[in-house]
Amino acid sequence: MEHIRYYECLNDFEPLLPLTVEKIHNYVGKICNQGLSLSYIDQNLKALRDFYEWATHQKAYASSVDYNILPYFSLTNNQRKMARAPEYKESYEIDDILGVIRQMPAQTEIQQRNRALIALQALCGMRIAELASISLGNLKYNPTAKNWFVFVTPRNMRVKFAKTRYAYFMPWGSDITNIVLRWAEKLRELGFKDESPLFPGIDNQFGKNLLLAPETKPNSIQDQTIRDIFKNTFKAAGLPVYRIHSFRHTIARWAELNGNPEFFNAVSQSLGHSSVQTTFYCYGTLPHSKIGQILATHPS
Repeated sequence: MEHIRYYECLNDFEPLLPLTVEKIHNYVGKICNQGLSLSYIDQNLKALRDFYEWATHQKAYASSVDYNILPYFSLTNNQRKMARAPEYKESYEIDDILGVIRQMPAQTEIQQRNRALIALQALCGMRIAELASISLGNLKYNPTAKNWFVFVTPRNMRVKFAKTRYAYFMPWGSDITNIVLRWAEKLRELGFKDESPLFPGIDNQFGKNLLLAPETKPNSIQDQTIRDIFKNTFKAAGLPVYRIHSFRHTIARWAELNGNPEFFNAVSQSLGHSSVQTTFYCYGTLPHSKIGQILATHPS
């Protein structure tokens, strides 16, 4: 609807039908001169193609739309490649992340929650919706593997593509793992159940942190609150602010550089990717600085 509205505005609300090649060419020329990103223009034209394709299947409109002219709602091949080219994805080094976590204060309940939140993200590489919706009961231990994991399930979590996975902890050290485990233990001592949020929203009233009022049901933390926690934490540490999702890139790149194919496959499945190719091409490609370092140190 947004893209159709933009199309109408740019065409001074001319009738949507009949559709002609000339009208399409005029519109493509107009939108390309609006100073918009090629990515947005590409999305806009695709939405219009889909809309008019739908119209060709409607008895009332089919005679006014020639299906064969719809491909003219498109950019040139080079423009499409530019529009869909991935941006350079910045991410932290794992040592920087662990250093920040180890220096985070943990005197108040809010500070303890925030530190456990970032520690779990470093251990598992969760998506922000997963962090916000994880329950205490999703944190589990596998005695055979001798490792903790998050049981990521669409039954009680907001999960991309509703895919179930076992997000095992990365080997960052017992101190990082214990930050999460001590937080979970504290919640259970306060009366939290398996269905309670692992990262609850905490209210400040008159300078007091109210983690769990006896008469209320704890609410899950908000997505924006999570973003603010990560932003403020890394900014205070003097580091650049990257997306929370960048932790997944950090983990994949570390795995590629520090493990064998079996290890990389394990990390790929823990991140929830359908194949190692997804991990490698979308997450595990070497950062440009590492490429430069390898080339600079290679014996001539």
